[in-house]
Amino acid sequence: MFITMKKKALHIINYKEGLHVLRLAVLFFIISFSTLFSSLKAQINTTRLMNIARNSLYYEDYVLSIQYFNMIISAKPHMYEPWFYRGLAKFYLDDYSGSEADCTEAIERNPYASNLYELRGLVRINQKKYKSAAEDYYIAVKLETQNKSLWHNLVLCEMENDSLHKADSLCNIIIKKWSKYADGYCLKANIKMQEHDSANAEIYIDKALAVDKYNVNALTTKGSLLMNREEYADAEKMYSEAIRLYPKNAGVIVNRALCKFNQNNYRGAMKDYDLAIDLEPSSFIAHYNRGLLLANVGEDNKAIEDFNFIINVDSTDMMAIFNRGELYMQTGDYSKAIKDYTTVINEYPKFLYGYQRRAEAKRKVGDKRGADKDESHVIKETVAHKYGYSTPTSRLKNKTRKKSERNIDDYNKLVEDDNVDNKYESQYRGKIQNKPVEAKLMPRIPEKIKQYNDIISKDINILFYQAYEKAQTGDIGDAIIDLNKAIELNPSFAEAYYNRGLLKLLIDDVSPAIMDLSKAGELGIYSAYNIIKKNQNKKM
Repeated sequence: MFITMKKKALHIINYKEGLHVLRLAVLFFIISFSTLFSSLKAQINTTRLMNIARNSLYYEDYVLSIQYFNMIISAKPHMYEPWFYRGLAKFYLDDYSGSEADCTEAIERNPYASNLYELRGLVRINQKKYKSAAEDYYIAVKLETQNKSLWHNLVLCEMENDSLHKADSLCNIIIKKWSKYADGYCLKANIKMQEHDSANAEIYIDKALAVDKYNVNALTTKGSLLMNREEYADAEKMYSEAIRLYPKNAGVIVNRALCKFNQNNYRGAMKDYDLAIDLEPSSFIAHYNRGLLLANVGEDNKAIEDFNFIINVDSTDMMAIFNRGELYMQTGDYSKAIKDYTTVINEYPKFLYGYQRRAEAKRKVGDKRGADKDESHVIKETVAHKYGYSTPTSRLKNKTRKKSERNIDDYNKLVEDDNVDNKYESQYRGKIQNKPVEAKLMPRIPEKIKQYNDIISKDINILFYQAYEKAQTGDIGDAIIDLNKAIELNPSFAEAYYNRGLLKLLIDDVSPAIMDLSKAGELGIYSAYNIIKKNQNKKM
């Protein structure tokens, strides 16, 4: 028996598809009057550096632009623009913690520019800080009342905060202000869907399509409504039109695959899952669904590969582990099946079907005693359930995490929708943050520090070496203390921030670790951005 996902979990298209990004081309032309009226020499230098830095940002050479903005900030720390632009560069490098910090610095210097709150709001959305993001957008819409994008993102934040009444009221304002704005009706429809009012949701989505029949958000939402009603052929048409207009939307392709699957078009569904994974290799739900489909058509070894991917991404996904155990059973790899069943049973001690399957696997490997024990446990628990009394559990089972108290049969609680936020990608991105790097401590003092002979530099060298040696022997706490001292002596010591960030990650102190890595990236160690990206979600 393969544990399958409920249809709700497969409907992964959500209102966040409509999240509005900053209008980069517009932002590049914002220059404050404080720059224009500074001294002539400073004006020329600052203006020249700002132009170079913004050009680098425009051409998406983010790490280079950060270096230029560093110079401007060092020379003119009172100016808000370089803080803002550096925050924007970090945003595009997926360094959300560093970007938020820079936005906050910019806002302290100029609390009246709406684009500062807009960027910080987007950064906070990417960190799932929806409440504080909403606070930013409330300020932004007061400063720029006619900006649809600000209102739109504010509604999304309130929806994420489960403040549906506030979101609905804001939607009414949007629709009143911009009656021809199709996404306003889409937002309203999604609110109604969250309120389980599918009839009114369809009314609003039809209004959106009447305003703009080529609106991708409206088409995908209409497709989801039709799929909820199991009108798969019509839903597939909606998704196909959305894909025609926006062919790189992996989430919509996954939903179309589900429609095809439910019409027994397995070949078409498989083709869509392959396409979705090509577009978004890290798509959790595409791999999961393709794994289930491969299992259904007898491609067990390929299905195992997909479930291996899922489990590597999330080692706590018990459904994936159980399904892989079932596949190992079918391929005759009974020892691995036993291992997977045991993992699930340890996490969900009341999952009796797991015991049954493990008993079968144990018999296959000749473990008659172990199989009898599992089968006896199933019989005892079944009888106890029938007559309304409980059986004692072992101390080990009582120590399972809170999540383990839930029953694995309650599938909806174990499966979350794939998050299909906009990725803010472009063909030029990924030079740094997507490049594979090996995360390891830097063992050497850089030449720029070695060359100094003063006492402070010698102390920094000693502290840095000491920290490295202590880390190698597992003394993480003392290593961090030494790096703290080195950074106090030299606040621009990039390698010390980098090593301290890695050490903090080792002890799961994730938020401070990411801030250290952000500082290391800002100071020139660009591989830090790759590590930030890989660990960003751990702090959420």
